[in-house]
Amino acid sequence: MINRKISLLFLLAFCSLLSAGTLAQENQLENTSWQLKAIYGFNNSRFIPESPDDYLLRFRIDNRLQIEADCNQAGATWKLSGNSISLTDLVTTRKLCVAPSLFNRYIMNLNRIISFELLEKSLILKTNSEFDQMEFEPYIFTPSF
Repeated sequence: MINRKISLLFLLAFCSLLSAGTLAQENQLENTSWQLKAIYGFNNSRFIPESPDDYLLRFRIDNRLQIEADCNQAGATWKLSGNSISLTDLVTTRKLCVAPSLFNRYIMNLNRIISFELLEKSLILKTNSEFDQMEFEPYIFTPSF
């Protein structure tokens, strides 16, 4: 009888640890903000924004994503599963940004994101193309007054 109780307690503790690990995985991007460092594409092309903080991703609670895309604002919902990420319901304003804007390339790549890699100082978002990916660095707001 005592062995059965100990086994049951062990099983409950193990299940609790598993669910906590899944929750931690799902929340590893929640409440983080990232600015674009570079967009990589076909033929080793690399596009670096003049103002990285014009291209922001803010992963909010309830799986809401707030996006700044040069002179435009956008939003989406996000979901993680392992190292896979999916963005849905992406909506954006469509102002004409001053050249050299990365708006179109940035939004196009966000629409095709399928996986991510979270490193110590960077977030890599990979698309469904073997060539296209975006690299982000942590964004820390600093007031300018």
